[in-house]
Amino acid sequence: MIGKLRWAAAGVLLFLVVAIDFTSKMLSILADGVLVAGVVALVWPLIKSSN
Repeated sequence: MIGKLRWAAAGVLLFLVVAIDFTSKMLSILADGVLVAGVVALVWPLIKSSN
């Protein structure tokens, strides 16, 4: 009984490690996208006015 619980706990912890890494990566990509969009929004009028 205890052995099965340990296997289950180990499986859950391994899943959480992968899930947290994946979520962290996705949030990092999303934050980078927001920053790039902000830069484009600031520079876009300058590009349009020079044409």
